[in-house]
Amino acid sequence: MLDHVAEELSATAGWRRVLEAYATLAAGAVATPQSESSDASESPGWVPRLSQLDGVEPERLSALHGKLIALGLLSFEISGKLGMRYQLSPLGRRTLGRVDEFEEPSSDESADLPTNDSEDAELEAA
Repeated sequence: MLDHVAEELSATAGWRRVLEAYATLAAGAVATPQSESSDASESPGWVPRLSQLDGVEPERLSALHGKLIALGLLSFEISGKLGMRYQLSPLGRRTLGRVDEFEEPSSDESADLPTNDSEDAELEAA
């Protein structure tokens, strides 16, 4: 894994929760049998965008999506029928398997850190 990815993740609170949530949702989607009426072009493992997640502020969730996509950990696609769908990229799956290598600030620690509004705005634009 690239050093800059590890650096970004270690400085970004909430990234692990987002990846784990998509991994859990994708596993449930794959385990659920597809109905006969579902579109054959639907790929297993793709799930709708998370709009809320316990432990992550809703306004921060959008920035986290952008950062994880920019780092190549989360993939997305636009489906005409289903809208935006997401899944972990192969790098995202490997990263979750190696979470001990990244120190994510705890929510208590991150509350004490100053926020960088310009970085958040840049991430939301991505």
